[in-house]
Amino acid sequence: MLLQYIIKYAIINYQLFSHREGIKMKKTMIMILSAVTLTSVCTGCSDSKNESSDSYSVVSSDAESSQTDDAVQKTEKISIEEVTEEMTQHISPVESLSAQCSTQQNINTSISRNEGSNTVKLPLSDFIEDGDIIKSFTFVIYSSDGLDIGEFKGGCGISVSSDCPSATDEGWYQSADFSAPTQGTYGEITWNVPAEIAEYISSGGDILFGYWWGGASGIKIENAICTYTRSRDIPVDGTLTQNVGKSVNYSDTDNVIRVKTADFMPENTIPQAITFNISSGGSLGKFTGAFGYESSSGNCQSPDTAVFTNDSSLSLTWFVPQAAKSCIASDGEITLGYWWSNQPNITLDSITVKYSEGTVSQAAPITDNTDNTDDSYGFMTSQQIINNIKVGWNLGNSLESYNTGKTGLSSETGWGNIKTTQEMINGIKSAGFNAIRIPVTWGEHMDGNTIQTEWLDRVQEVVDYAYNDGMYVIINVHHDDYLWFKPQESDYEACKEKLCAIWEQLSARFGNYGDRLLFEGMNEPRTVGSDNEWTGGTPEERAVVNKYAQDFVDTVRKSGGKNAERTLIVTTYGASAENAALNDVVVPKGNNIILNLHYYAPWNFADGTSTVFAESEKNELSAKFSQIKTKFIDKGIPVIIDEFGCVAAADDAVRAEYFEYYLSQAKANGIKCFVWDNGVSKGKSSFGIVRRGSLQWNQTLLDGIMKGSES
Repeated sequence: MLLQYIIKYAIINYQLFSHREGIKMKKTMIMILSAVTLTSVCTGCSDSKNESSDSYSVVSSDAESSQTDDAVQKTEKISIEEVTEEMTQHISPVESLSAQCSTQQNINTSISRNEGSNTVKLPLSDFIEDGDIIKSFTFVIYSSDGLDIGEFKGGCGISVSSDCPSATDEGWYQSADFSAPTQGTYGEITWNVPAEIAEYISSGGDILFGYWWGGASGIKIENAICTYTRSRDIPVDGTLTQNVGKSVNYSDTDNVIRVKTADFMPENTIPQAITFNISSGGSLGKFTGAFGYESSSGNCQSPDTAVFTNDSSLSLTWFVPQAAKSCIASDGEITLGYWWSNQPNITLDSITVKYSEGTVSQAAPITDNTDNTDDSYGFMTSQQIINNIKVGWNLGNSLESYNTGKTGLSSETGWGNIKTTQEMINGIKSAGFNAIRIPVTWGEHMDGNTIQTEWLDRVQEVVDYAYNDGMYVIINVHHDDYLWFKPQESDYEACKEKLCAIWEQLSARFGNYGDRLLFEGMNEPRTVGSDNEWTGGTPEERAVVNKYAQDFVDTVRKSGGKNAERTLIVTTYGASAENAALNDVVVPKGNNIILNLHYYAPWNFADGTSTVFAESEKNELSAKFSQIKTKFIDKGIPVIIDEFGCVAAADDAVRAEYFEYYLSQAKANGIKCFVWDNGVSKGKSSFGIVRRGSLQWNQTLLDGIMKGSES
């Protein structure tokens, strides 16, 4: 009996501490229990009874004549099957939390009072997540012509589900016309969303704002604020309040308050929800700011929040998104940015943090874990992969070459580059790149919907060059849009069949590769030669591209194995960063999905029309990266730019400055990039930065790339 109590005591302590120590504790328990049991075997010190009611089996005195390894085997059975199977993963209690939240988006769009140009429509996904209940929208407006707006007259509309009984049209609710006072050339127009439609609104719809009449011929909508209730079930092991007492002025160069988590939060815990308690010297009016988390593992900042209040104090709750949780580190800091209110100074009096000691919030049945989860294979999340990527390089104009006049494997060199070798890839890695994108065109190497074996073997050989070098590797479907792939509804079924067939075969061939191999479903899915080819496409084309993205994800996921958790990459129409494309892209639901864009910008500099890279060009880049961060990254959608660059028109020093600025600004916004290198060093489309045969780099450009990626 004494031995049983010892073992029980050890197991209870194991339960208490194993979730902090993980595998190390598991091994320690095995050693302790093995030692205890061996002692029992050697000394014969045990109770002669074996109580069946005791859930822990021990070796009785009857086993003294047994082999020592048999005793160890039984002890291991105790520690592994009866302890670690159920107790190695900490299960956090679940707490339901509701809070009023708000999101502000900068609109900067002008509309007139003339019919046909008097409305603006905004995607709800810019403001809310599914499950949020919208309370109101407030639109901050200015007169476009300098005249007083006077009494504003207009209306709002919003998408609703098809079963909404209050819908004014199929899938739509249009408000009655309403009036609102303004303050001369400025106004804050609020529409309170009717309670009877609130539960029928999802993030997949739109909000419409219209200007019917007023003293000004037109108005500029500066920003829009959505106020909503967010309710979530979150894992909570504890709640802590930390006094802060830090003040900041909105005009400060650094107008962000930072709170070190190591000063008050237990080690290895994850913040799930944070309430910021703010005070000031008077009425705040309209408070504007943002939440965030910063660490050596990365930074995450929320979209702007804006609250209208006459009070001098305010409590704001931030439901910490997955993007921030991916940055958790021992040197982490919770941040509050202060952009504006009626009071120049505010004080962050305290913060209240609800935290968990693990990411699991529900107990699951214990089974043979043969399906694919992160726990099955130890796969990194897509955000962790992005965090680990320094800068990537494109193996351009090689395996994606088509219409070369060559057939079979010889097409790899059809656009003028040499055959890819292991030495070449080694040189790419040695130069400082830790990720490589391998564009592949498949259409010319297929018999019907079956990829030719020799071509698939060659692609795998090149993948292995990079993968075995420890690099992150992307393979894709590249120039097939010139051969068979079309984002048209009339061609959808046939193209879907071929696209899915390709990814079924790639999923099978590469299914056993680890998480450093990423699949990119489509390169620049677009209608080649159309008027909208490079401006974001038509609504129909964008919708079809979204369907292809879902088909790609479904095909890879259902192949099972490691592909169930592999990071997948989807894109917009034409991989475009134009607003039309960004607004209409639908990123498939699920874990480990990255949105990819191609952003050769500013275009006049990238294509060599201009050789000037000055403040206006820099501002264009910074504004786009900020937009991408707000629209996607801050909402937990990781983003990469896997093609960018500039041709050899400007001086190398200017091009190097471009690369450094581009990469550093993208990185500052949470975006990692892949340089496009097609092996061409002079003339049109001269994006080459290395001579592949001699591995001779344009050192000036390489230095700029590395400085930008390391800043």
